[in-house]
Amino acid sequence: MNKIFLAITIGLFSISTFAQKQQNRHEFSLWGAGGISTFCYDLPADGDRKIGFGGMAGLGYNYFFNYNWSLGIGAEFSILNAKSQFDNLTDYYYMSEQPYSYLFNHKTEGRDFEEAHHAYYINIPLMLKYQTDIAPKKKFYAAIGPKVGIPMKSKYDSWGSLTSSARFMDDLGVPHTRDWFLPGVHDFGTTYGASGYESDLKLNFIASVEAGIKWEFNQRWSLYTGLFADFGLNDIRDTKSYGENKNFFDRLPSDNTPGMQDVENRYTRNSIFFSNYNGNPFVDKVRTFSFGLKAQLAFGTSPFNKKEKVVATEAAPVDKPYEGLTAAQMEDIMKRSNKEMMDFQRKEFDALKELIQKEDPELVQAIINFDLDKHDILPRMYPELDKKVDLMNKYPKANLLLEGHTDDQGSMEYNYELGLARANAAKEYLVKKGVSASRLSVASKGKTQPVVPNNNEAHRYMNRRVEFILVK
Repeated sequence: MNKIFLAITIGLFSISTFAQKQQNRHEFSLWGAGGISTFCYDLPADGDRKIGFGGMAGLGYNYFFNYNWSLGIGAEFSILNAKSQFDNLTDYYYMSEQPYSYLFNHKTEGRDFEEAHHAYYINIPLMLKYQTDIAPKKKFYAAIGPKVGIPMKSKYDSWGSLTSSARFMDDLGVPHTRDWFLPGVHDFGTTYGASGYESDLKLNFIASVEAGIKWEFNQRWSLYTGLFADFGLNDIRDTKSYGENKNFFDRLPSDNTPGMQDVENRYTRNSIFFSNYNGNPFVDKVRTFSFGLKAQLAFGTSPFNKKEKVVATEAAPVDKPYEGLTAAQMEDIMKRSNKEMMDFQRKEFDALKELIQKEDPELVQAIINFDLDKHDILPRMYPELDKKVDLMNKYPKANLLLEGHTDDQGSMEYNYELGLARANAAKEYLVKKGVSASRLSVASKGKTQPVVPNNNEAHRYMNRRVEFILVK
């Protein structure tokens, strides 16, 4: 219980400390995962290891350095399971019993033997994550990093018939001539099950990878779905346990207590993880492995927009009547009639329009097109929209009207709504990339303004478009 409290405290302290240092571009998340979650170890030739299934649940914090890269930390609860099966097991060992001075040679035989292992860990991950756009409101992500697993509790359960007996050695160390399992002579009977707790597990050092898709619901909420794999790097057993020389099938020493001759009181089974079999460690190394599906609900400042690029340019000399005015002159201008002010704004707009048409006409001349009856932005249109983002950053006083158009299929009302949806989709893309929404407006012309006759599919595709119009 103390270990669980310590692990949760460390995880939450790490998360809160990191969050206090970085108040912007942060993302908190809650996740669950399931699939293969097991122990990996080698058994003798007559044994068969079965993989187990388990899961994870956790919470975490991600800090985004920029639009693509982030670093995450958290805490997760992990469950691991595995099972070993044997048709036959035979073990021999020697033991001196008190108050006798004899050296006994013990023999145990098992049939249809199974042992299941269960372990619970608190993992502390530190993951470096990369994400990139693949469609509007959809990103590919991949993460890699280490985890440290803190053991909470582990248990084993065993089944199968097990018969035990012993014969003593004579003074020359030679076993007595009587046969094994001779009725009435050191025959300890048969048991069928045992269980116990393993407290000798160490910290688990893990290499972790995951990848998948990030689905953005709105400006704050998103869902990660993907695959994960965790590879244990070290033997999780405390090797000091071998110094205890535990036998796989073990008979307890006699103390002449009444009833101790009963097999249930005289016999114990030890876990294969921490015992010897025929004089050697039963299992050489025990590592962990997990693989499966992961879902992660995240809350933050979505979508961690790129910083607006400020592009320094030398504009060609243009007529800018507002340059060089004193405070008194500006105050005088503010007092003029609405007509004079509108003339002033028109001259300013005309100067900006003239500059853009001369230096960067693609800001308003290029268009984007759409599939039939769709308003989703096509991936091949991303470069054209990204270019407009750069140009809007270059001209911070420029405002755009996004005008949606359709082909001639469908009613007038339906095509008006479809044209408006296309304009809004383009606006949403530009806003997500950092363009202020106040600089963008939308409108729809439906099917009323085709650029070419709607007499074939190629022409209809040209008419399914959004145009970009420079406005005041």
